[in-house]
Amino acid sequence: MACMGVLRDYTIKSLGRNRISTVTEERTGAMKSPPLFGTIPVWILGLCLFACAPYKANESRPPPVEVPESFSASGSPKAYEDRWWVTFEDPALDAFVAQAHTDNFDLAQAWARLEQATALARQAAAGHWPEIEVATGYSKSQSNFSGGDRLGTFSVTAERIPITIGAAYEIDVWKRISSLKRGAVLDMEATREDLESIAMTLAAQVAEAWFSVVEQEAQTRLLAKQQETGRTFLELTRLRFSQGLASALDVYQQRQQLAATRAEVPLVESRKEVFRHQLALLVGDPPRALVTPERDKLPALPPLPPTGLPSDLLTRRPDVRSAHLRLAAADYRVAAAVAARLPALRIGAETGYESRDFDEIENIFDNWIWSLFANITWPVFDGGRRKAEVERNKAIVKESLGAYGQAMLRALQEVEDALIQERKQAEFLMELERQVGLARDTLREARMRYANGLSDYLPVLAALESLQTVERSQIVAERQLLSFRVQLY
Repeated sequence: MACMGVLRDYTIKSLGRNRISTVTEERTGAMKSPPLFGTIPVWILGLCLFACAPYKANESRPPPVEVPESFSASGSPKAYEDRWWVTFEDPALDAFVAQAHTDNFDLAQAWARLEQATALARQAAAGHWPEIEVATGYSKSQSNFSGGDRLGTFSVTAERIPITIGAAYEIDVWKRISSLKRGAVLDMEATREDLESIAMTLAAQVAEAWFSVVEQEAQTRLLAKQQETGRTFLELTRLRFSQGLASALDVYQQRQQLAATRAEVPLVESRKEVFRHQLALLVGDPPRALVTPERDKLPALPPLPPTGLPSDLLTRRPDVRSAHLRLAAADYRVAAAVAARLPALRIGAETGYESRDFDEIENIFDNWIWSLFANITWPVFDGGRRKAEVERNKAIVKESLGAYGQAMLRALQEVEDALIQERKQAEFLMELERQVGLARDTLREARMRYANGLSDYLPVLAALESLQTVERSQIVAERQLLSFRVQLY
């Protein structure tokens, strides 16, 4: 229908011109005008008849990879919430994510890139409208002429006051402008998906940083308890040494163990401040300006959410959606490059007025002039430049198709990695809990044997160090379990 519309408009205008021409010729006694199709150049008629897009872009390409039917841990067709961080039931985390989504500068840059892409889309859409220009000016000149001995030399002063209005419009015969516009719109939508991806990644980074701060707080609390335990054991060895039941070596060994525990405190405090600075950067605050609430216990792991179907990643993950949109945009640019090799039809009009004196402006419509034009340009030879542009854009489509497939594979891998890591980390954490129980039992037994004089202090020292090490590892494992859940989301 769009192809026939161009032909219909051209025919109506031609009929109008023929009617005027016929009336004029009849009044002057001239020959009658030729038939309608005799006045339309055959090449224009053929161009209008075949005015359809020579290359059709495809916006719904399937992913170039085989998508499995389900994930290893869940196959529910229902996906989890977008605001996944609220499942941890941590008001501080909710507040930090909200602040990051408002004040983070990386996100602000992404918003600016979206504004740029939106402006480019509007710029591409402007090709569907005619260009109208209004121009005016003023010039004054003086010329000297010689009239010989009789007339002498005289001067002529001239003023020019032109006023012109021009309009030009390219008829989108081969859908070149439409393809450029659609490609720009798809680029804008892909940029919006990039913004969503940055926002999602930012929420994950905030959660990771906040949980790291809490982890170091928990380690600080644990180290304080372990130092208290170490001091208790030191008093025990001193008492036994004073009674002649222990050697000085036992006292020195316990002092060394207590000193080693104290040495961990500055490192934990350093890491806590670094993670706090990182959190401040993410929420858009200077490093020392962020105030975090005191929290020395990590939140409990929420129940495993339904992961949905692997095919849902095409519509749920913004990075996959972005890759798909950019693939379609590249395909539309191929269509535009192909259309650029074909004839272009442009029409236009110009009207205006030119006066030689300001006094004549009041009679502006008496001397008004106008002109109409239409032209077709056909790039017959350009050294292969336009053909090379088509090939370049086709290569970009191939590259974008590969990027789309890679994004899909990466998404599938990340979900499966997070599922298996979380499952195995939970198993590891259960084993650590058993180790903590066994280490406490071992320490109790070693201490009892030492108090009864059945062994020296070395088994007590080994059991104490083992218990404290596994307690610290338990906090790290709990933190890592939360991290795998964040990665899954």
